[in-house]
Amino acid sequence: MKHETCSRTILKSITWRIIAVLNSFVILTLDFSKEALTNAILMNISGFLIYIFFERLCDKIPHGRIKQ
Repeated sequence: MKHETCSRTILKSITWRIIAVLNSFVILTLDFSKEALTNAILMNISGFLIYIFFERLCDKIPHGRIKQ
């Protein structure tokens, strides 16, 4: 089991929220669709894919890990 410090968790959360807002901004600014549901689906699919890469990248960064 991996353990992490509170500061690591907070930093990851803030970083993810910034990325998620940017993702939403890009989807809505590029105006892929006039339909709100289509844009919501696109934001969720792209957010899902970005989150996978985000977590994989965070997993490689040792900052804030508690060794056991």
